[in-house]
Amino acid sequence: MLFSLNDSTEFTAEAARVTRTVLPGGVRVLVEEVPGAPSVSIAASVAVGSRDESGVHFGSTHFLEHLLFKGTGSRNQKDISIAFDSVGGTANAATAKEYTSYYARVQNSALPLALDVIIDMFTSAKLENSDFDIEKTVILEELAMNEDDPEDVAHEALAENLLPSHELGRPIGGTEQTIKAVSRDSVFEYYKTHYIPSNLVITVAGGVSTERVLELVGIELAKVGWDLPGKTPNPRRAQFDEVLDPAKPFAFIDKDVSQANILLGYQSIRGAGEQRYALGIMNTILGGGMSSRMYQQIREERGLAYSTYSYQQGYADAGYFGLYAGSNPEHAAEVIGLMKDCFSSIANDGVLQSEYDLALGNITGGLALRYESSMARMNRLLSAEIGTGEYLSVAEVMERFKAVTLPEIQLIAQKILSNPSSLIVVGKGLAKLERLS
Repeated sequence: MLFSLNDSTEFTAEAARVTRTVLPGGVRVLVEEVPGAPSVSIAASVAVGSRDESGVHFGSTHFLEHLLFKGTGSRNQKDISIAFDSVGGTANAATAKEYTSYYARVQNSALPLALDVIIDMFTSAKLENSDFDIEKTVILEELAMNEDDPEDVAHEALAENLLPSHELGRPIGGTEQTIKAVSRDSVFEYYKTHYIPSNLVITVAGGVSTERVLELVGIELAKVGWDLPGKTPNPRRAQFDEVLDPAKPFAFIDKDVSQANILLGYQSIRGAGEQRYALGIMNTILGGGMSSRMYQQIREERGLAYSTYSYQQGYADAGYFGLYAGSNPEHAAEVIGLMKDCFSSIANDGVLQSEYDLALGNITGGLALRYESSMARMNRLLSAEIGTGEYLSVAEVMERFKAVTLPEIQLIAQKILSNPSSLIVVGKGLAKLERLS
């Protein structure tokens, strides 16, 4: 069943009851009850990510991901670690371009502890100067580690080239310059501005009841005065088609590595675009698995790459589509040509019914297996709440993929292929490949 997340409601589907409740203080709580599940996954999230930074706040999103684990008014960093270790649970955080999430997975009986710690971290972080200085060093080491990964460097360069002058083109973790420049006071101001009741989304999935979750959340919010009535959730991020600047056609990053890391990218549709299901099938046929055209032609038939794939990255107002391969530098030009041929063949000639059937089985089977995980179910709730505001059951998602026609797959390939593109090459002495962009 499909329901709008604009109002509190509930339904039963796939043996799982899903509810959405807006508390008096404006906090949103979404719960998926999975009968018989031995674990529960929870998250406290805010629909604010790296794209929302400006001025003195560049780098603040990533800093907060680190600093919220350093301690609150009632717990220090070690206390937080011990809390989850004592019940065999896991806890972590994720910084993205459009949201930040603090999450944990524990056995059902440890739900009160997990909610207590996660909500305490979200609402009452201390952000001490000493912790800020330590985490600045840690983040710089993290960025340096990413710079040592040529594939990661290529992906960052692709976003920057395809979305120039757009906030989505900036790296999620910031840069060495922004991390060194941002101050503790700026990060604290960013925290106080965005980590507020009307921005807080709590998502829970697993062997729990909605009533128990609401009871526990109410207790935790009352401790910090976030249960006071009169607040409403902040509006969701606007969903629209942004008019993008032209892409930068080529970037070569000179690195002393054995392989040429190649990314061919195109400006694409936004995350919730109407053609997203056709794009999902097209992507699977092109580079989504071992039977895909790219994998078969580049790796299996010619042995030119170990890793090759395609992917779609979508946001509220923009998106981009990428084709990746890592190859011997001597074969880089040939690989680029094959990537282009695989993509253009779908746009020019369409796909076979057998390819469609294979891709559909891949996608629907993968969905069924993915949602055996309470963490995946919890993240699905979060994506629905901070995205379009619509929740789809697994069965309904499958039906939307099944409704895609062969001509629709060809049309989305034609659309993307006609968009501005960029070729990224990371390796040694490959600047001459600009002629292929």
